[in-house]
Amino acid sequence: MVKANIGRPRSEKSREAILNAAHDLLHEQGGTGLTIEAIARRAEVGKPTIYRWWPTLADIVLEALLRQANSEITVSASEPLQETLGQFLRQSMKVIEDGAGLHLRFLMAQAQQDEGFRERFRTHFTAKRRAVLRAIFLRAVEQGDISARQDLDMLVDIVFGTMWYRLLTGHAPMDESFADELTEMTIRLSRTTPAQQDAVP
Repeated sequence: MVKANIGRPRSEKSREAILNAAHDLLHEQGGTGLTIEAIARRAEVGKPTIYRWWPTLADIVLEALLRQANSEITVSASEPLQETLGQFLRQSMKVIEDGAGLHLRFLMAQAQQDEGFRERFRTHFTAKRRAVLRAIFLRAVEQGDISARQDLDMLVDIVFGTMWYRLLTGHAPMDESFADELTEMTIRLSRTTPAQQDAVP
């Protein structure tokens, strides 16, 4: 959650109204129709209330996205890699299909325009999602499912890079079938020791 440094404690009712208004307006009108003024009208709050709690419009959308990701994408701590990674990716695709895709595209666009927000987006969202996926791979290493010499950060980049490319270009669907294909591809790759590590000097 992005926290402001000043202002009174947030009213939970107003907070929910603002986050819901941002979510609904983004889906109804797209990024061009999403403004602080529109959110304030829909949520029936004053603009100063919003600015006390969030530094920018993008930070409101970011908090709405974080709330959805944290509640709807869960990870089992005991299942084998096939089940754990598959669950993570299928849940991720469902969240994207259910609306998070619009949030993500909007936030990526904002991150290219605002360096300060880019850092907050990286810290509060991408770093946390990377940590969840890396933990899945690390657990798989501990269970002997993948090579201990595998580059886990590169595996994370490959998974999210594939997802983000498809999300941003829209050239193919992001659905359960894609989640299963990506799971299988990643597992095959994760069990292959990087060539440069096996090379004989």
